[in-house]
Amino acid sequence: RVNMNIISSGINAEYGVGKGLVGVVARPLGGLTDMVSYTIDGIHHHTLADDGVFVLRYPRFIQPDKILRPFNYKQSEGKFYLNQVARSNDWLGDEYYYHQCLSSKSIFILTDQRCMLLSFDDVMNHWKVEWSHVYLDIEKIPEVLDSGQGTAITFSAYMDPNRGASKFFKNRRKKTRVIVVPSREETKWLYLEFARRLEQLH
Repeated sequence: RVNMNIISSGINAEYGVGKGLVGVVARPLGGLTDMVSYTIDGIHHHTLADDGVFVLRYPRFIQPDKILRPFNYKQSEGKFYLNQVARSNDWLGDEYYYHQCLSSKSIFILTDQRCMLLSFDDVMNHWKVEWSHVYLDIEKIPEVLDSGQGTAITFSAYMDPNRGASKFFKNRRKKTRVIVVPSREETKWLYLEFARRLEQLH
C-alpha cells in the first residue's frame, strides 16, 4: 500500500516546480509589458501636455567660421529671433551679427547684409518684419540723439524699389528711421556695432 502522504508530497512538489517555471517566464514578460505600456502612456501624455515642456536656453549660435565656442546667451538669442523671420523673407543666407531688444515686443537686428526691425504680432502670435534695409541703401553712418523717450539712433535709407509702394515710384524714396533704445549703455554698443558694420561695406 502506497503511503498517501508521499504521493501528496510528490504532487505538491511537481505543482510547485511547475508554478515556479511559469513564474520565471511570466514575471519578466509581465514586467516588459508594463514597461512598454508606461512608456506609451508617458509619450502620449507629453504629446498632449505641451505646457510641461520648457526651453531652458536658446540653441547655440555657431559663427560662420564653424569654431565651437562657449555658449553666448545674447548671440544665441539674436540668432533665434532672426530665424523666426528668415525663411518667410528669403533671408536664409544672412548671418547674424548683432541685435538689441528694444522692448518685450520689439527687436532690432543686424546681419551681415541688412538691418531690420522686428515686432511681435499678438493676433498671429509670431514675429514679423516692420522694415529692413540692406546696408548699401543706408545713406550715411547713423547718428545718436536724445528723443522724448530716451536715447535713440537715427539714419536715412533708400527704400527697396521691389517692395511695398516704392515700386510705383520712378525715383527711389528715402526714409528716416529712428530706433529708440532703452538705455544709454545699450545705445552706445548698438551704435558701435552698427557703425562698424557700415564702415566695412562702404
